[in-house]
Amino acid sequence: MTRIWNWVATRLASDRGQATVEYFLVILAATALAIIALKWLQSGSGGGLLGDLFGKVISWVAGAF
Repeated sequence: MTRIWNWVATRLASDRGQATVEYFLVILAATALAIIALKWLQSGSGGGLLGDLFGKVISWVAGAF
C-alpha cells in the first residue's frame, strides 16, 4: 500500500504537462476575449468604430506609400 501511495504522490507532485495546460488556458482566454470583442464591434455600439478603424488604417497605409 505504501508503494502505491508513493507512486500517486510523485505523480501528483510532478510538473509534467504544466506548460501545456498553461498555454491552453492562455489560448482559451485570448479566444474568448477575441470573440467578445468581435461581437461588440459587430453590434450597434461598436459597428461604426470598426469601419472607422479600418478606414484610418487604409488611409495611413495609402499615404505612407
